[in-house]
Amino acid sequence: MEKKTTMSKQDMIIFARQLALVVDSDVSIHTGLGIISEKSDDQKLKIIIKNMQDAIAMGDSLSEALNKENEYFPKIVKSILRIGEESGELSSALNQIADNYERELETSSKIRAAVTYPIILFALMIIVVFVLILKVLPMFNGILMSFGGEMPPLTHTIMGISAWIRQYFLVILIGFVAIAGAVVLYFRAKKNKAVWDKLLFKLPIVGHITAATTAVRFARNLAMLIKSGISINHGMRLVAEIFDNLYAKQKIETAADAIDADDPVEQAIESLNLFPWVLIKLFSVATSTGHIDLMLEKAAITMEQELSYRLERLTTVIEPILIMIISFIVGMILIAVILPIIDIMNAIG
Repeated sequence: MEKKTTMSKQDMIIFARQLALVVDSDVSIHTGLGIISEKSDDQKLKIIIKNMQDAIAMGDSLSEALNKENEYFPKIVKSILRIGEESGELSSALNQIADNYERELETSSKIRAAVTYPIILFALMIIVVFVLILKVLPMFNGILMSFGGEMPPLTHTIMGISAWIRQYFLVILIGFVAIAGAVVLYFRAKKNKAVWDKLLFKLPIVGHITAATTAVRFARNLAMLIKSGISINHGMRLVAEIFDNLYAKQKIETAADAIDADDPVEQAIESLNLFPWVLIKLFSVATSTGHIDLMLEKAAITMEQELSYRLERLTTVIEPILIMIISFIVGMILIAVILPIIDIMNAIG
């Protein structure tokens, strides 16, 4: 079965901006798509555009041609373009899509920046410890053994651990890779992926970041859909489609079903137990004032600012903790080496 491919966010931004320029110009959509195709290096996009041009040449509208490319364009994009085309605001709809994806990319880059440094620091810590255990300690062990005498308990313990790791290093490495591979394969299965996706909301620190990013995407995309004239329940189903997280997707679809059953919107959102309180409170206010799209946009901005602050604070907390851990480990190894040297010097003195 061929893996489904969808347009990346970066490509969607460029495509939407270029298509908006075409719509605002005197160039026909058919010709404009050809110009976009010529400037693109993406072979997949070139094929998609050719299919769209053929559909438009046969009398389809842009949204109808876009809708035929089921695997490439998200449903949320198709719906907004269809409404933009019907209302005569196609250029505005395209720019709105591009703006939305740009904000999502900005949020994703902040998360990556906050997570990357601690991961690199942790990896360096592991490398330093293994270099000390596998290379440095054996050298000192040989020197210390040549002097004879008894080693202090700390030195004896650390040297024993070093010898054990060296002896079984390949087994440890294979075991670690096998366990990691088994965990990845287990959670990649669709029936198990839902378990992992739910766990992401429950884990300390990770759970808050997952909930916040989910809430920001939910609020921003739903605001865009409601502004385009799509009903809340239908909009929520379209928003659910953009999430790879099955737990979030199922929860949002459940809320849409509850709204279909005439449950109050704010009650359906609150019952999800998925989003931060700020989104629930603002949703409640929005339903009473009738400005849901504006309130959702404000909620997205507020939650995004809070997320940025928490990510910055998380980085500043994790960095010294990791440094303290590596300092402690390296310090213990150094003490284990220095103690017998001090004993030897005292004996010589």
